Amino acid sequence: MEQNVLDERARPVETRFELAAWRMVERWLEAGQILVSAGDVRMAREFLEHTGCRVEDVPGLRVRVVNGDGRAQEMTREAAVMIALRQLAARA
Repeated sequence: MEQNVLDERARPVETRFELAAWRMVERWLEAGQILVSAGDVRMAREFLEHTGCRVEDVPGLRVRVVNGDGRAQEMTREAAVMIALRQLAARA
């Protein structure tokens, strides 16, 4: 996809997750697996909350993500990071 940066202003970065996402994915590709650090989860959580979701910790290193219309889904921390990546990609 091309973007003419002279005629179209880029959307401003609003969260740390937006800056770190590419490096995060590169790290996974190099490792050959998805390895989510506590920092990755914190940044994904910040991003999800910025987009209107509520993220709650639940036992067993899992989180509950509640979207804007009240639907809740319990998932692993890795899945929550993937949800954040999908939402970020959809904004582009």
